[in-house]
Amino acid sequence: MNRVKLIFVAIIICLVSLLSACGGSGRENNQPSNSPKVNSGKSTHEAGDEKEKTNAEKFLEYAIEAADLRNFTETGDYAGIMNTLHDLYKKDITNPYTGGTSLTIMNRTRSMMKDQHLSRTRLFSVDCVVIDDYMTDLEEIDTNDVVYCVNPESKGMVFAFWFKDGVYIYEISENGEKINEIEHFFEKEE
Repeated sequence: MNRVKLIFVAIIICLVSLLSACGGSGRENNQPSNSPKVNSGKSTHEAGDEKEKTNAEKFLEYAIEAADLRNFTETGDYAGIMNTLHDLYKKDITNPYTGGTSLTIMNRTRSMMKDQHLSRTRLFSVDCVVIDDYMTDLEEIDTNDVVYCVNPESKGMVFAFWFKDGVYIYEISENGEKINEIEHFFEKEE
């Protein structure tokens, strides 16, 4: 019986010493909530080292993946691209002003590029506008002339114009101006 008590006491002592050695004493929880907590298991890359992607850059990743999956440069399959974008999209592009995450696909002609006002834009966060003109090249377009929904009502939205050789993407700032513009040309398979 004494032997069992000694073993039991030895086990308790071992457990207490192991818990204190492993940091189970609870001291780190006594830190005030506004002081930074140190994470010793953190990688050498701090969060500040990596630049946060803009919504335009996030959408470009979807555009490239959809174009690759549909072999767009060979097929010119606008409808297929739009279906693929809907299938791929994970609602991870968020309008910073409205909190919206929707993706809207609209087929329009080149004349829409010069349309500054569209009343339904306040309902959406992301518009992918497809230019269904198979004869239009991105390199032929003067992107300074593209004013589609460039107005304060559309702030925070992402617009993508899909051409036969590439995609032109921009976001709308709080002041209704184009920001984070991207021209991406699709590479043809040789």
